[in-house]
Amino acid sequence: MDSVIFQGMARELHLKLAGSRLDKVIQPGAGILLLRFWTGQEKCQLIFNAGGRGAYYLTQKKVTAPAKPPRFCQLLRARLRGLLEVRAEPLDRVVHFHFVGAEQDTYDLVFEATSARGNLVLVDSDGCIVDLLFRHEGERKLLPKAEYALPNHPPRQSLLGDRATVVAALRAAENTGKLTTCKLAPFSAALADEVERARGEGQSFEAILARLQGAFSSGEFEPTRLFRQGQSQLLPIPLAHEHLDQETFASLSQLVEADQDADDQEEPQEIRVRLAAVLKKQRKRLAKRLEHIDQERARQADPERFRIIAELLLANLHRTKRGDHAITVEDFYQSPPVQRRIELDSTTTPQANAERYFKLYRKARRSGEHHARRLAETRQEMTWLDDAELALEEAQTADDLYQVQSELEAAGLLKTTRGQLGKRPVAKPEEQLYRATTSGGWPLFWGKNSRTNDYVSRHMTGPQDLWFHAKGMPGAHLVLKCGESTDSVAEEDVLFAASLAAGYSKGKHAGKVEVIVASGRDVKKPKGARPGLVTVDSYRSVMVAPRRLEAD
Repeated sequence: MDSVIFQGMARELHLKLAGSRLDKVIQPGAGILLLRFWTGQEKCQLIFNAGGRGAYYLTQKKVTAPAKPPRFCQLLRARLRGLLEVRAEPLDRVVHFHFVGAEQDTYDLVFEATSARGNLVLVDSDGCIVDLLFRHEGERKLLPKAEYALPNHPPRQSLLGDRATVVAALRAAENTGKLTTCKLAPFSAALADEVERARGEGQSFEAILARLQGAFSSGEFEPTRLFRQGQSQLLPIPLAHEHLDQETFASLSQLVEADQDADDQEEPQEIRVRLAAVLKKQRKRLAKRLEHIDQERARQADPERFRIIAELLLANLHRTKRGDHAITVEDFYQSPPVQRRIELDSTTTPQANAERYFKLYRKARRSGEHHARRLAETRQEMTWLDDAELALEEAQTADDLYQVQSELEAAGLLKTTRGQLGKRPVAKPEEQLYRATTSGGWPLFWGKNSRTNDYVSRHMTGPQDLWFHAKGMPGAHLVLKCGESTDSVAEEDVLFAASLAAGYSKGKHAGKVEVIVASGRDVKKPKGARPGLVTVDSYRSVMVAPRRLEAD
């Protein structure tokens, strides 16, 4: 929010909220505070963003209160009851919300947005700080019980003051070639550009200023967002008559919220980088897991050695007693027999020592099965991760990126949906498939991510159809629908389908790629496997050059 919108917002909120009852105070995050009012006709939500944005406006968005309200939030709940007035400092980005309290005492809730980080300060009727959102010790002391003083600002004159004086300042700045040099407040680069365009249409400074001052006096704004050279400019009212690209809003709050939402959106490349970082982090985690499994397997290797030790101890119980630390026995399991030293627990009986080694034997056997299962699961997850990385690489639209993001959320790698992608309806898998036809007229379908690959293999591939996949690398699942028999499918059609499977795989830039060709009846999904993971019982391979659709 530039200073012009900041000042206009204060006027709009005064007309909307003065005389309202404060019903609720919520602090959902650091630097964010929301006040809920009842005007007597409707509920209104006022949000302050002091965390670097310096914005305040009415919002319709739902905000969830934390389980335990923070310190400043609790204070406002206890002290404030009714809003009497909203007033902005005429020469600075500071706005006062004048409240009446529970005991009919008065308070000033001051929102400052004059520096990189905004602040909210509660001031009592004596001008002393009760508390504030961000405490600060420095040249300007902002601490409880300190006297509140406004921030310093450079010398300026009010845009809303004496009209002749303001016009003179505008003319002097115009003579320098840049209106932004004038010492007026509120003023902004967006307003300066708009005044210059209005002047280019032949409008006088007097007429321009009359419209501006009239709007601020009455609070009757025409909130407008202009788009120029990829940037947005916010205006309380448009001054020039011709704008190629503009958007109007019913209120300044709607204007600011729309622009805040646009700023929060990530560019597609930023989204791609963010999702790639999630996948990279998971790959490192899986690599560490594989290393840990290998170490555990090495420690638990050869469980038979524990069984042999236990049986040797049983055969030599008569030679041991409680208190022995070790025993040397003849190991008759080796040929020829050798002498073997066995460590004992001196605090227990010979029989208990033998049982201890039997327990180690049983544990090692169970561990072997557990490690084998974890190894298979981790390798499956690595395969799924390869497919997800390829899907991200292949994603061309925001919807494609959303499907990758949704899959990462479903896998638990992303906790919440954020950014430009927002919450979109989940597209049906059949609507996302690639499609083509062979020269022989056979239809081909293949997926672009794990979810659509899963749909191709599980729901579109019949027992008699032909299924294709690049061998040993992530890639699309492709089906050639051939009806009741594969006998009538020419080898030319098979090679064409295989080339597309290669083209939509990790090997798309290779000269030749080996592609699996399997009957649909031989393609199965293991129970509990992630989407897009299948096993193939029987197949043949063909070597083809990768091919992609012309549109790609």
